Amino acid sequence: MTSSTFSTPDVLAPSECAPPPTTHRRGLSFRQRDTLQGYLLLIPSFVFIGLIIGYPLVRSVLLSLNRFKITAGIDSERFCGLCNYISLARDPYLHIYVRNQAVWVLGATFLPILLALALALLMNQELRLRWLWRAVILIPWMMPVATSALTWRWIYDKQWGLLNHYLKLSGLISENVGFLTERAWLWPSIFLVAMWMWFPYNYVALLAALQCIPSELYEAAKVDGATPLASFWYITLPGIMPVLSLLTILGAIWSMNDFTTIYLLTQGGPGVDSTTMAPLVYNISFRYLDLGKGAATGVTLMSISLIFAIIYIRRSQTEN
Repeated sequence: MTSSTFSTPDVLAPSECAPPPTTHRRGLSFRQRDTLQGYLLLIPSFVFIGLIIGYPLVRSVLLSLNRFKITAGIDSERFCGLCNYISLARDPYLHIYVRNQAVWVLGATFLPILLALALALLMNQELRLRWLWRAVILIPWMMPVATSALTWRWIYDKQWGLLNHYLKLSGLISENVGFLTERAWLWPSIFLVAMWMWFPYNYVALLAALQCIPSELYEAAKVDGATPLASFWYITLPGIMPVLSLLTILGAIWSMNDFTTIYLLTQGGPGVDSTTMAPLVYNISFRYLDLGKGAATGVTLMSISLIFAIIYIRRSQTEN
């Protein structure tokens, strides 16, 4: 066997043996991937909110800067700056609208809270069939607002209303009373409806707050000779004050933007005696067909409500 039989393998240079250089790419961490996935899943919600809330909001603000009356034509929209806001400020009935708004917000905010507080204090005591009464109190909350308002409107009706009928049967009145048409009875009648519809929510919140107060505090106060009024003032009221403050702010926001109650009861009448800002937006936009001024009124109301909303959010964060 000769040496030519065997072949010696070629010897490669070191540079040829080395593997090709690779670049190490740093991938996303688990936290980053999880955050990215969360945002991707939220995209449909963002799109939905943008279409349902964002676009109408921006369109309303832009519309408030334009002069646009349907009676002048569907293509009559023209930019006019602050003309609609100036027209609103010069409205001869503006002081009546502002007064009605203030009266409505104050009454519809505090009266339901006072009724709810009284019932919550009562239901926090040991009563027979307490579970039943707690359920019955929630009935007004279960009814739609429109149904409640229309039902009360029929009850108040001057000619056919049940309230006039039973008051005459009992001899308390000799002639029918226009509860929603006479100024002396107008706001008390409206406030009674607001109390009936809105006290259950406040009642539930206040009852929960009362049950969070330790009973040992009341026992210690009783041993020290404190009266029930003193126990309420120094123990109960401070204990539920955080909830009371939040309910007050929330009630102001709800009542300020409430359209259904006032409109279904009185439609802002008689005249403009019960017209608040929310029904005013409807009347200007859809009765007088002045969409520009109606949008300006709505943006003004939204701005005021936004202030209360910011206060509510900051207060909630502070309490938490």
